[in-house]
Amino acid sequence: MKRHRVPEFGMLQRQLPAGLHPYLRVLPGAAESPGLRRIEPDDAKRKQLLADALVFIKPGGGFAYVDVETPCIVLAEEYYRTGSDMDLYMDMLHELTHIRQHHEGRDLWDERYEYVDRPTEIEGYAVAVEEGRRLGMTDEDVIDHLTNPWMDEEDVLRLLRHTQEFLAKEPPVG
Repeated sequence: MKRHRVPEFGMLQRQLPAGLHPYLRVLPGAAESPGLRRIEPDDAKRKQLLADALVFIKPGGGFAYVDVETPCIVLAEEYYRTGSDMDLYMDMLHELTHIRQHHEGRDLWDERYEYVDRPTEIEGYAVAVEEGRRLGMTDEDVIDHLTNPWMDEEDVLRLLRHTQEFLAKEPPVG
Protein backbone atom coordinates (compact mmCIF):
# COMPACT_ATOMS: atom_id res chain seq x y z
CA MET A 1 0.00 0.00 0.00
CA LYS A 2 1.20 3.47 -0.80
CA ARG A 3 1.98 5.40 2.37
CA HIS A 4 -0.44 8.31 2.54
CA ARG A 5 0.16 11.20 4.84
CA VAL A 6 -2.43 11.16 7.59
CA PRO A 7 -3.58 14.61 8.73
CA GLU A 8 -2.88 15.61 12.33
CA PHE A 9 -6.47 14.81 13.36
CA GLY A 10 -5.91 11.19 12.28
CA MET A 11 -2.69 10.58 14.22
CA LEU A 12 -2.89 8.26 17.19
CA GLN A 13 -1.07 9.04 20.41
CA ARG A 14 1.20 5.98 20.40
CA GLN A 15 2.86 6.34 23.80
CA LEU A 16 -0.03 5.15 25.97
CA PRO A 17 0.44 2.06 28.12
CA ALA A 18 -1.72 -1.03 27.79
CA GLY A 19 -5.06 -0.54 29.51
CA LEU A 20 -8.32 1.37 29.17
CA HIS A 21 -8.25 4.92 27.78
CA PRO A 22 -10.75 7.49 26.51
CA TYR A 23 -11.05 7.41 22.71
CA LEU A 24 -9.94 11.04 22.50
CA ARG A 25 -6.78 10.25 24.44
CA VAL A 26 -5.85 7.61 21.85
CA LEU A 27 -6.97 9.69 18.84
CA PRO A 28 -6.82 13.27 20.21
CA GLY A 29 -7.80 15.03 16.97
CA ALA A 30 -10.77 12.80 16.19
CA ALA A 31 -13.31 15.59 16.67
CA GLU A 32 -11.81 17.32 13.61
CA SER A 33 -12.08 14.25 11.37
CA PRO A 34 -14.47 14.57 8.41
CA GLY A 35 -15.07 10.83 8.82
CA LEU A 36 -16.84 11.45 12.12
CA ARG A 37 -19.69 13.19 10.29
CA ARG A 38 -20.36 9.91 8.43
CA ILE A 39 -20.40 8.00 11.71
CA GLU A 40 -22.74 10.46 13.42
CA PRO A 41 -24.11 13.47 11.51
CA ASP A 42 -25.75 15.08 14.56
CA ASP A 43 -23.24 17.42 16.29
CA ALA A 44 -24.47 16.82 19.85
CA LYS A 45 -24.65 13.03 19.44
CA ARG A 46 -21.20 12.98 17.79
CA LYS A 47 -19.71 14.97 20.67
CA GLN A 48 -21.30 12.58 23.19
CA LEU A 49 -20.12 9.51 21.26
CA LEU A 50 -16.54 10.81 21.34
CA ALA A 51 -16.78 11.71 25.03
CA ASP A 52 -18.09 8.27 26.01
CA ALA A 53 -16.05 5.97 23.76
CA LEU A 54 -13.27 3.93 25.32
CA VAL A 55 -10.28 2.06 23.89
CA PHE A 56 -8.63 -0.88 25.61
CA ILE A 57 -5.05 -1.36 24.45
CA LYS A 58 -4.63 -5.09 24.94
CA PRO A 59 -1.17 -6.66 25.21
CA GLY A 60 -0.33 -8.96 22.32
CA GLY A 61 -1.04 -9.28 18.64
CA GLY A 62 -4.10 -8.94 16.48
CA PHE A 63 -5.98 -5.93 15.15
CA ALA A 64 -9.06 -4.14 16.52
CA TYR A 65 -12.61 -5.10 17.47
CA VAL A 66 -15.40 -4.02 19.81
CA ASP A 67 -15.97 -5.69 23.16
CA VAL A 68 -19.74 -5.29 23.59
CA GLU A 69 -19.62 -6.17 27.29
CA THR A 70 -17.58 -3.11 28.36
CA PRO A 71 -18.34 -1.62 25.65
CA CYS A 72 -15.03 -0.49 24.22
CA ILE A 73 -12.75 -0.74 21.24
CA VAL A 74 -10.06 -3.36 21.83
CA LEU A 75 -6.84 -2.45 20.06
CA ALA A 76 -4.03 -5.00 20.00
CA GLU A 77 -0.93 -3.38 21.46
CA GLU A 78 1.40 -4.72 18.77
CA TYR A 79 -0.84 -3.22 16.05
CA TYR A 80 -1.19 0.02 18.04
CA ARG A 81 2.58 0.36 18.25
CA THR A 82 3.58 -0.77 14.73
CA GLY A 83 0.57 -0.46 12.39
CA SER A 84 0.55 2.17 9.65
CA ASP A 85 -0.91 5.55 10.57
CA MET A 86 -3.53 5.25 7.81
CA ASP A 87 -4.67 1.74 8.74
CA LEU A 88 -4.94 2.64 12.42
CA TYR A 89 -6.85 5.84 11.71
CA MET A 90 -9.26 4.04 9.38
CA ASP A 91 -9.73 1.21 11.87
CA MET A 92 -10.43 3.64 14.70
CA LEU A 93 -13.22 5.19 12.58
CA HIS A 94 -14.51 1.72 11.66
CA GLU A 95 -14.62 0.61 15.30
CA LEU A 96 -16.19 3.87 16.50
CA THR A 97 -18.96 3.17 13.98
CA HIS A 98 -19.51 -0.14 15.79
CA ILE A 99 -19.63 1.64 19.16
CA ARG A 100 -22.40 3.90 17.80
CA GLN A 101 -24.21 0.87 16.35
CA HIS A 102 -23.95 -0.94 19.69
CA HIS A 103 -25.42 2.09 21.53
CA GLU A 104 -28.31 1.95 19.04
CA GLY A 105 -28.96 -1.67 20.05
CA ARG A 106 -27.71 -3.27 16.85
CA ASP A 107 -26.25 -6.78 16.94
CA LEU A 108 -22.61 -6.38 15.92
CA TRP A 109 -22.11 -10.15 15.68
CA ASP A 110 -25.32 -11.07 13.84
CA GLU A 111 -24.44 -14.59 12.69
CA ARG A 112 -27.26 -14.72 10.17
CA TYR A 113 -24.73 -13.02 7.89
CA GLU A 114 -21.26 -13.91 6.72
CA TYR A 115 -18.71 -11.39 8.00
CA VAL A 116 -18.42 -9.52 4.67
CA ASP A 117 -22.22 -9.41 4.23
CA ARG A 118 -23.02 -8.21 7.78
CA PRO A 119 -24.68 -4.76 7.63
CA THR A 120 -22.73 -3.46 10.64
CA GLU A 121 -19.41 -4.45 9.05
CA ILE A 122 -20.38 -2.99 5.69
CA GLU A 123 -21.14 0.36 7.32
CA GLY A 124 -17.92 0.30 9.37
CA TYR A 125 -15.80 -0.45 6.33
CA ALA A 126 -17.71 2.10 4.23
CA VAL A 127 -16.84 4.85 6.74
CA ALA A 128 -13.17 3.86 6.55
CA VAL A 129 -13.11 3.52 2.76
CA GLU A 130 -14.80 6.88 2.23
CA GLU A 131 -12.27 8.60 4.49
CA GLY A 132 -9.34 6.75 2.92
CA ARG A 133 -10.43 7.79 -0.56
CA ARG A 134 -10.86 11.37 0.63
CA LEU A 135 -7.22 11.21 1.75
CA GLY A 136 -6.06 9.93 -1.65
CA MET A 137 -6.19 6.15 -1.41
CA THR A 138 -6.39 4.34 -4.74
CA ASP A 139 -8.49 1.25 -5.48
CA GLU A 140 -5.40 -0.87 -4.81
CA ASP A 141 -4.82 0.86 -1.47
CA VAL A 142 -8.43 0.28 -0.45
CA ILE A 143 -8.22 -3.41 -1.35
CA ASP A 144 -5.00 -3.68 0.68
CA HIS A 145 -6.74 -2.11 3.67
CA LEU A 146 -9.78 -4.39 3.37
CA THR A 147 -7.63 -7.51 3.10
CA ASN A 148 -7.50 -9.42 6.38
CA PRO A 149 -6.21 -12.87 7.36
CA TRP A 150 -9.76 -14.19 7.82
CA MET A 151 -10.93 -13.25 4.32
CA ASP A 152 -10.03 -14.65 0.92
CA GLU A 153 -9.80 -12.57 -2.26
CA GLU A 154 -13.45 -13.23 -3.17
CA ASP A 155 -14.56 -12.03 0.29
CA VAL A 156 -12.51 -8.83 -0.06
CA LEU A 157 -14.00 -8.03 -3.46
CA ARG A 158 -17.52 -8.75 -2.17
CA LEU A 159 -16.90 -6.45 0.81
CA LEU A 160 -15.58 -3.74 -1.51
CA ARG A 161 -18.73 -4.02 -3.65
CA HIS A 162 -20.92 -3.79 -0.52
CA THR A 163 -19.10 -0.66 0.68
CA GLN A 164 -19.50 0.96 -2.74
CA GLU A 165 -23.22 0.15 -2.73
CA PHE A 166 -23.58 1.53 0.81
CA LEU A 167 -21.85 4.79 -0.10
CA ALA A 168 -23.86 5.13 -3.33
CA LYS A 169 -27.10 5.04 -1.27
CA GLU A 170 -25.90 7.53 1.34
CA PRO A 171 -25.35 11.25 0.71
CA PRO A 172 -21.69 12.29 0.86
CA VAL A 173 -20.45 13.84 4.09
CA GLY A 174 -18.63 17.15 4.48
